[in-house]
Amino acid sequence: MNAKFGIELFDSAAPDGFPRESFILLFGEGGTGKSVTLLQIAGSRLIAGEPCVFVTFDDSPSSLVENFKRFSSGEPIEKGLLTIVDGFSFRSKTPQKANSYVKYVENPRDRQSLNNVIFSAIDKLDGKGSVFIDSITELFTMSEPTSTIETIKDWRAQLSKARGLPVFASHHLGVRAIDEFAGMLEYVVDCVIDFRFDPVFAQQGLLARQFRIKKLKGATHDTLWHYFTIDKNGIQPIRSQPQKAPKEDAQRLSK
Repeated sequence: MNAKFGIELFDSAAPDGFPRESFILLFGEGGTGKSVTLLQIAGSRLIAGEPCVFVTFDDSPSSLVENFKRFSSGEPIEKGLLTIVDGFSFRSKTPQKANSYVKYVENPRDRQSLNNVIFSAIDKLDGKGSVFIDSITELFTMSEPTSTIETIKDWRAQLSKARGLPVFASHHLGVRAIDEFAGMLEYVVDCVIDFRFDPVFAQQGLLARQFRIKKLKGATHDTLWHYFTIDKNGIQPIRSQPQKAPKEDAQRLSK
């Protein structure tokens, strides 16, 4: 059974959707739109009445909820469709208040402790819903890289394949110590979506966001680079290629 991303531009690039038992990885450097894409995909599922578990290592639950409201309002959260696994707040060293939809992880560096909280939240989905992880990069900073790869393999096997839950995860490029493991991550997962700034425009000092579906097992898709922008409503397609800066402007911007 296939599912849609819930974002017009991504669904047009993969018109048949993707198998629900997929582990989908969003790759790219900072600022290219990975986290916004995760939030918008999750928001579309919440609006459709599908429960979601969002594992956050990069931001606080309160910030995450505020961002969610951009794409789904607060109604799905109030209905109990969203569960946040908080792998971020342990860094604040302050006690966390109990919350009906936030599950706090005392020590995410302890994989058994982390998995206990994640699987407890996911078991309540009863085989329905989606899982989101932002970001895998933080896992790499918490433990030895090969251990993180094994964790991702386990999550793919136990969540996507055994339970039929799509898992969407982001990974930030640009951290030299872990960039060498990017190829291994691509090999492990079912779908790879690359994000970048158009390199030609970047040379001119301009930032034009692009994505492509590099790999998608079990479904047709194009592999073209698609331009997009981000506004208050999230990811929006750019119908035509952005215009290059005049030569004199490019020279000025590059100084």
